[in-house]
Amino acid sequence: MTLMYEHSILLVDDEQSITRSLQRLFRKEKYQILTASSGQEGLDILSTFDKPLSLIISDQRMPEMTGAQFLEKARVLTPDTNRFLLTGYSDVKDILDAVNKGEIHRYLTKPWDDDDLLFQVRNALEAYELKAENRRLNALTAQQNDALTELNQNLEKKIQERTLEILLKSQALEEANTSLERSFVDTIRLLSSTIETLNPRFGSYLNSVAQLAKRIGQGFGLDKQEQDQIEIAGLFHDIGLLGLPQTLLQKDVDDMVESELKLFKQHPIIGQICLQPVERMDAVSAIVFSHHENYDGSGFPSRLKGEQIPLAARIIHVAADYTGLIWKWPKDVIAIRQWAIKYLGHSAINIVTENPQVLVREITKEILFSRANHQYDPLVVNKLVQILEDDQENDWKLGEKSISISLSFLKPGMKLTRELRVNDGRLLLARGSVLNATTIFSIQKLSKTILIEKRVDISVD
Repeated sequence: MTLMYEHSILLVDDEQSITRSLQRLFRKEKYQILTASSGQEGLDILSTFDKPLSLIISDQRMPEMTGAQFLEKARVLTPDTNRFLLTGYSDVKDILDAVNKGEIHRYLTKPWDDDDLLFQVRNALEAYELKAENRRLNALTAQQNDALTELNQNLEKKIQERTLEILLKSQALEEANTSLERSFVDTIRLLSSTIETLNPRFGSYLNSVAQLAKRIGQGFGLDKQEQDQIEIAGLFHDIGLLGLPQTLLQKDVDDMVESELKLFKQHPIIGQICLQPVERMDAVSAIVFSHHENYDGSGFPSRLKGEQIPLAARIIHVAADYTGLIWKWPKDVIAIRQWAIKYLGHSAINIVTENPQVLVREITKEILFSRANHQYDPLVVNKLVQILEDDQENDWKLGEKSISISLSFLKPGMKLTRELRVNDGRLLLARGSVLNATTIFSIQKLSKTILIEKRVDISVD
């Protein structure tokens, strides 16, 4: 990730060893680092510093003024600055105070993981840049509106002469806004690719949920913006599970002990908190927060019921459970039938087929039907089943027909239907990426110096 701005970061902690450790961590990042040993010293710096401040990282436990109190006052002085709270102990009340009053964007625990902290800081700075770019475009819009007002006060001839110019500028602004929206969605997909690089199975699962949920949304006639929101929510609906043990992630909810279930039930709330700092992710964070609500009101975290649950969250719930079930099944027909009895009882033996893929698909559909009106919206279940039945190739992961072509035949506008990787497994481009001339040139140049797949799958829709 390349940042466009020179960023300034304020570190506030009464322990100099902590600020020194953070300074060493950020040494290679070329940030301007400011330090303060107390909340009051931090406020003094904010009052006199003559440049925009991108990020504040403050310890919670400090004498005279806690980190939460400091961040509350800092928000008044620099409302656009991202705020992180660093705490060495688990104190829910202090964290809630910081969220509610100081409007923190992240809270981190000591000792921290260096790579994770760097990742969080870079994401926060990128979000800061996106907001700065939005402000610039809004200022440009206001400036053009002022120019239009001035034109209306001039002679008719001057108005006619300038009309074409105004139309061209408006078109340029519209194209800029469209490009910004495209860049935002592409950035989200890039972050998703990062998750897939770090945890290929988990990342691939999230991508599959996102694409299936988007297809269900299309079936309900949702507009482009709503479809994008569902796709993004699918990519990040389980972000709150990152960091939990793999053994827990692989368990069914029914098989979890009480302590594991308590951790698991926190992940929609954690996911919402992670996404909320990005202003344009409000709708997505609401979907993530509600994606484990059950249709009959027995879900979590708010026990919403029926239409109280956002449609997008109801869609994510079904798409995620279907994908999770498909991925967990064994390969052997006998083992599949034994697993099926766990979910459907002995009625599972009535499904007659010896094809493992068909058997898994049919059993999973029956599981969804058995949970309709209890866990799932029956309309969403019916829409998913309709998609599966219409998809004769069972390519539900992408819902697209594709062909394999050589790297030398790539053209701008082509879309990948399978991720592109270096032969050692490193991810270059996620599936769904749309190629441009610069990307194609870089791929072809890279293929001459390192081992890289020589053919890629692209959409023919």
